[in-house]
Amino acid sequence: MANSNGWGDGAANNAIGWGQGANNNIGWGKSHSLSSAGLTDIVGLTTDSDAQAFITAAAITDATQQSAIDTLVKGLKTDGIWTKMKAIYPFVGGTASTHKYNLKDPRDLDAAFRLVFNGGWTHSSTGATPNGTNGYADTKLNPSISLASQNSSHMSYYSRTNNDGTYIEMGSNIDAKRIVLHVKYNGDAYYDQNDQTSGGRLSFSMAAINSSCFSLMSRTANNLQIGQVNGINKGINTNTMTSAMPNANIYVGAFNNSTLIYTNRQCAFSSIGDGLTDTESANLYTRVQAYQTALSRQV
Repeated sequence: MANSNGWGDGAANNAIGWGQGANNNIGWGKSHSLSSAGLTDIVGLTTDSDAQAFITAAAITDATQQSAIDTLVKGLKTDGIWTKMKAIYPFVGGTASTHKYNLKDPRDLDAAFRLVFNGGWTHSSTGATPNGTNGYADTKLNPSISLASQNSSHMSYYSRTNNDGTYIEMGSNIDAKRIVLHVKYNGDAYYDQNDQTSGGRLSFSMAAINSSCFSLMSRTANNLQIGQVNGINKGINTNTMTSAMPNANIYVGAFNNSTLIYTNRQCAFSSIGDGLTDTESANLYTRVQAYQTALSRQV
């Protein structure tokens, strides 16, 4: 009979029997991470379907990592940020094959903006580290196509390395049309969005700030660009920008230019998408920091 709480081995339809019924995939005492369905655990908690799609594609089997991803996705949706994302790279799982996937669209396709790693990288449980000389990851995301709204864009980079030097973490450039994020370049942060001259960029001193931080730049209008470090506004650029987006793929770990400029800072999270408001940018930091803390790799 269809006994949902049988004391014995349980019939074929016994979902939670004390034994291991014929259709009981989880069994008494097993954790949600071992659920063959992966969508509902024994206490009825559900995993977000987008989180589950990523977990399945990247073959994430660790329960802590699964929970962190699920919580991150749910938080971004609660804050209204999820729909503004084009690419989210959570760098979880510890290998190149898990680090390549885009949380927003975890298909193994160029069109899904999964990363293609080039040059020297080190992959570990704390993130992905380019070697600073030839390591970069091609997002396959061309801002002139995928960030088609000229005055609405953001990029972020969670660095776990504290150093200084001539490093650029991510971006694209062609014909002096730039979208570039420098976490800390010879003592300063530089954020370029839609500016054809360096005079149009947002910059501020990082002399008293470690480069192990979460850096975010966002433009929401042709005369409004913000820069945040660890969720705190560090500068506002009100110069009017008129240049179009560059027609070249954004790289992570380097600046995609005629001459590439690299970084050696370990990346534990990166995102690309539409422009975020001050509040959304700060909320993104809160969610990302909670994600890193859940994985015991926060800075």
